[in-house]
Amino acid sequence: MKININEIPEYGLSLDVHEEGSVLNERAGGTLDFSFLAPVTSHIEITKQGRSFFITGDIKTSLRLVCGRCAKEYDYDYDAPFSAYYERVGKGEKEQELHPEDLEVNFIEGDELDTADLLLGQIVFELPMQPLCSENCKGLCPKCGADLNLGDCGCKPEEKAETKAGSKFAKLKDLKIK
Repeated sequence: MKININEIPEYGLSLDVHEEGSVLNERAGGTLDFSFLAPVTSHIEITKQGRSFFITGDIKTSLRLVCGRCAKEYDYDYDAPFSAYYERVGKGEKEQELHPEDLEVNFIEGDELDTADLLLGQIVFELPMQPLCSENCKGLCPKCGADLNLGDCGCKPEEKAETKAGSKFAKLKDLKIK
């Protein structure tokens, strides 16, 4: 949904938004690390003051993520509040030098605010950096690649330590501190 920011009344705007996951995935160029299992619903409140817009709301959807430890897909219910600050800029104004306080500012060039971009940006921003199917996920064996959540793989503990990352530090086990 596109909102003409010139038509936002002084007292603000309150709206309910419904976006299909396929639209958001297409907007991202099909490069998302997750998939949408349900449409994205949101309640949005927009207030404006001059060239500034403050947007608050909540977003709900269901996603399919890939666990960062065991690489299995799992379902994730996304339900989060958000707030965003936007500044309207004219052509070429975005090219100015940014200051640290500008990093929390989003810029709108033109007359439209696209809710699909807003929602997608908020979802991507709030997702965990390393999604986990559970806090107790044991991951994969670094030696044979077996899923350790299903049981022990049979590799000896010293074999597991002889992985690429572990072999660099193998000599440290013999280090004695006085």
